Amino acid sequence: MTGEGPLRLYRARVAPEWVDYNGHLSEAYYVLIFGHATDALLDAIGMDEGFRTKTGRSVYTVDARILYLREVACGEEVEISTWIAAADRKRMLVQHAMYWTRERLDTEGPVARTELVLLSVGKPGPRAMAFDPVVFDTIKRLCGRTGNDCPVMPKRWQPDGP
Repeated sequence: MTGEGPLRLYRARVAPEWVDYNGHLSEAYYVLIFGHATDALLDAIGMDEGFRTKTGRSVYTVDARILYLREVACGEEVEISTWIAAADRKRMLVQHAMYWTRERLDTEGPVARTELVLLSVGKPGPRAMAFDPVVFDTIKRLCGRTGNDCPVMPKRWQPDGP
């Protein structure tokens, strides 16, 4: 995983049972799609099912915000762009942006965005603990990936001082 720009690890097609009474993707399924993109990110950084089973370690989402920007209809395919915007030994700030795929040319930007704070946890407990060193090295490498459409890191995550 080298290069620039967001990670593109997950796509989904909107199923009929995900559509609400207004005729578009229900808010719960935006969360589901973003959740699957987070799972794909965890696999990519080395925290896959084998790692979790072997070590008893995982992450908990301790904060989440979603911006619903456009309606997505039944049958449309979306792709998630993912950035690790910041990280420390125990936390990772992940930002996902949901876009229509090429089937529907999107010139207006994302249909939704989410910002997640993921906390590294392990046993005994679960309790907060530092990321595994190999995993944390991968996280730090991915923090450097940017692109024209990368969200701006929120002020609350920016270090104080020069």
